[in-house]
Formats: sequence, C-alpha cells, structure tokens
Amino acid sequence: MDPTLAGLYQLAWRERIAEIRLACGKANALNPRSLAVIGEALEEARKGEAHGVILTGYDRFFSAGLDLVSLYDLGRLQMDAFIRDFDRTMLRVFTFPRPVVAAINGHAIAGGCILALACDARVAPDRGAQVGLNEIRLGVPFPASALEIARHALPSVSLAEILYGGRLYPPVEALAHGLVDRLTPGDVLEEARALCHGLAETPRGAFETIKASLRAPAVGLARDALDRLRQAFVDAWFSPDARRLIGQARARLSA
Repeated sequence: MDPTLAGLYQLAWRERIAEIRLACGKANALNPRSLAVIGEALEEARKGEAHGVILTGYDRFFSAGLDLVSLYDLGRLQMDAFIRDFDRTMLRVFTFPRPVVAAINGHAIAGGCILALACDARVAPDRGAQVGLNEIRLGVPFPASALEIARHALPSVSLAEILYGGRLYPPVEALAHGLVDRLTPGDVLEEARALCHGLAETPRGAFETIKASLRAPAVGLARDALDRLRQAFVDAWFSPDARRLIGQARARLSA
C-alpha cells in the first residue's frame, strides 16, 4: 500500500467480497489524491482475488464530484494531467473484471455520479441523497470516460434530459431515470452486499467475458475520444463562463 494514502480508504473482506469505503476528505471530492485512492483500493481488491467489490462513501456523501476548491487553482497542464487520471480511473472501475456494486450512502454528484455509474449496479437510500450530472451548469462538457460510461449505463430515454438538464434528482426520481437500480429504506450497505453476492455467485469466467463484451463498445468509443474530449474539457474549464460559474460554486463550498 502507498503510505501516503493510508487512512483515506478502508477495505474490509466479507466472504471474498472487498468492501471499499472511501474517506478521501471533504465530501469525497475528486482530486489527484482521491483518484489515486480509488486505484489503490481496486488494486488491493484485485491482488486479493476479490469475487466482487462494493464501493461506498462516508457520512452523507458517496462523492460530490470534482474538488472545485483545489482544482480551480491548477494551471492548464496540471488540469490536463488530472483529466487524464480521471479518465484512466473511471475506465478502470468500469472495466474491473469482477462485479462492482455502488452502495450510494449519500450524495453522488457529477464525477461522483460517474463513479457510481461505472459500477455494475447501484443501490441508494430512499431519501436524503441527491444523484445527478450537473456538469453543464458549471459550463463544462464531459470527459470521454464520463460521457461513454453515462451513455452505457443510462436508459436512452433519460440520457439527454440528464446530461442537458444538469439536475440533481432525489432518490425516487433518480430511480425513475435509471441513475440508480434499487432504493432501500434500510441499510444501503446490506442491500449492496446481497446484490453483489448474487452477481459474484455466477461462474467467474462467464461473468468476466460477458461484462467485457458488453462494455467493449463504450470503452472503444471513450478511448477514441480521450484526447479530443480532454482538450475540450480543459478549454471549457478555463473559459470565462466556466471560471465564473466554477468560481461561484467554489466560493459557496468554501464559505
């Protein structure tokens, strides 16, 4: 384990299922350190030959998306490098060969929602959490990994509304739009365990082949567009409109 990442996640084993609880700082916001944490945790699960993985957050947050407070001050080259890492990490979750279930314990917003959509299934509480993709409201498009993961995971009838509208949905609406697969009034982690165990009980080779085949078109489209959409994201991030909108959001978060 990378000693610099100690304490930023917990991995517990239950019947060959790796339960990863992310605790990467305020709201589990995504920055270079939290992306490294996700990669490190998945590598630990892989080396332990996990039959399945559960991803969850802490307190009221699964992940609130990009860390606007710290990322706002990055230069263009640093932001370009961050989006490279973002694409790499999200595709790593998306292509992990064993079942991955998101136990959405709280808000899953923007990049945090993409992290959940990269999993094979998503369980959320029936109240108290907001889920959605609000990138457009910050004046930025989607990196290639995010766009193709959303296109793969979301029903086609909901995709345009979710991406163009930039709304954050309460649980019942998130379920209706396909952002989550199940709601529970009880323990989200227990529901995710039952779902993950069900997927993990299927024959391993068959599951891995089917998953890879189902996701291959999305992975191919993402890889073909990585450079183009990363550049588009970085250009937008430094545009006057985005600087204003992101700066306003950053100020609210810092208050």
